[in-house]
Amino acid sequence: MDHVDANQYEGLASARGKEVGVAIDAETFAITFNLIRAANLLVAKLEQDVYRSRGVSYAGFRVLFALWVVGPTEPKQLAHLANVTRSSTSSVLNTLERDGLVERRRESADRRLVTAALTERGKDLVHETFDKHHALETKWVSVLSATERKQAANVLRLLVTRGQ
Repeated sequence: MDHVDANQYEGLASARGKEVGVAIDAETFAITFNLIRAANLLVAKLEQDVYRSRGVSYAGFRVLFALWVVGPTEPKQLAHLANVTRSSTSSVLNTLERDGLVERRRESADRRLVTAALTERGKDLVHETFDKHHALETKWVSVLSATERKQAANVLRLLVTRGQ
């Protein structure tokens, strides 16, 4: 097959699943298959057009953004907000700290409690990057009507809150 479009690809993937004995619910497969494909396409576009030129990864921006939104917080909370593992959060924080974008503070009496906070340089990077990030998001969803955008947002919120 020379060229396979998105609909053909979805059908072929579903057929391959059936070949190996997977009972496929077509609607469930279509939703999750295309949700993952859409997310991967958007992340790749953000990486290429927004983050890479600013010297930050997608995971790094998610952690910076979470710190910008909620302020200084513990790494375990950052892991939850950025939807990454604690070990990934630690690794990302190491890189961001090395680059002068975040700082870690020991704030409890026994110094076991660590919080991460944006530095001024980190805040500047988030402000600059979020503008470009949101412009790309806006362009990305501009193919949907206002009603479709509202419906999509509601459906995705349901999947995130109930699908856990």
